[in-house]
Amino acid sequence: MVAPAQAATAASPAAPAGTKSVLDDRSAQATKHFYSSHWTRGECEDRGWYWLGQHPSWEWTCEPGLGTDGKFKYHLYLWY
Repeated sequence: MVAPAQAATAASPAAPAGTKSVLDDRSAQATKHFYSSHWTRGECEDRGWYWLGQHPSWEWTCEPGLGTDGKFKYHLYLWY
């Protein structure tokens, strides 16, 4: 006869080695999201620092380029 503790172990095998928990998302790769366009680099950076303060694990970049109106701007991208 099998002892109760042994029966429970046999009925519920351990997860295979190297299996990642569903709750462990720290290793998930961040993706780039456009957030907003700004006339100056300073405005763009201020907004980037604001979001970093709200979400310390995020990253941000300000990239120069043309807006949808054809005018030069700095585009804020958030990585999360």
